[in-house]
Amino acid sequence: MTNIGIVILNYLSYDVTIKCVDYFKKQNKDNVNVKIIVVDNCSPNESYSKLFSKFKDDDIVTLVKTPKNLGFANGNNYGYKELLNFMDPDFVIMSNSDAYVKDPGLYEWINDSYKKYKFGILGPAIYSVRGKFYQSPIPNFTKNFSEIKKYKIHLQLSVFKAYIKSKLNLKENNEFSVDRWDNPFFKQMHSDMTLHGAFEIFSKDYLVKYKLPYDMHTFMYMEEYILRLRCEKINLPMIYSPEYKTYHLQAVSTNKSAKSESQRVLFKRKNMLRSLDAYVKFLKNNL
Repeated sequence: MTNIGIVILNYLSYDVTIKCVDYFKKQNKDNVNVKIIVVDNCSPNESYSKLFSKFKDDDIVTLVKTPKNLGFANGNNYGYKELLNFMDPDFVIMSNSDAYVKDPGLYEWINDSYKKYKFGILGPAIYSVRGKFYQSPIPNFTKNFSEIKKYKIHLQLSVFKAYIKSKLNLKENNEFSVDRWDNPFFKQMHSDMTLHGAFEIFSKDYLVKYKLPYDMHTFMYMEEYILRLRCEKINLPMIYSPEYKTYHLQAVSTNKSAKSESQRVLFKRKNMLRSLDAYVKFLKNNL
């Protein structure tokens, strides 16, 4: 029997989260013991009460609420610690609440992939429903400190520009763009690239090396790049496998929390700056 834990982080979008859980529950559970932890990241709306009503009598799903908004990394870490109260997981799936596992065979794919690759972290093909492109895998972030410094200056300028635009945007704009990039890599398996963070599977091999799945020094963004460094440090492969496909609505919670496109961009750039510092810190401490 394989123990598989699932952590789903909710912020504002309880309706999307409920659908996410429903898709997991439709997966074949033969020879698999599944536990789902839904973490409400202190949503300032009716999310917790709606989710509580839905899952209060569910044996597979446990709902918890953080004391404050912990962001992506620590919100998921919070859910992982709760999961350990219920099982000693062989694998832990960290899924965005707007990532849907519509295709059958998820757990079989995980087990088969581990037998084949002995991965630290595994990721599927992630299709952005709104952007109409595949998000994973992504190129590795630079380890060159000169290039990182230039990128930091670029981010600082972007923050300033986004701040000015947000102040000048007197009329609320509910039209949000979708971040999109070229990805010619999604059709083949890769062990030398970075996984997109919307859906990742951590093996026990990784989890016995690190107390928590994610570095606790980020709030949002760039977590994937730090995971790449973590896997390299302990010599465990980060595997992208297109043999399974998930469907990602993309940026549902972020768009609900922002009042305008300029505020969305400002939020992202500010947090990327913070996460860049965490990336540099890990890189310096582990060269």
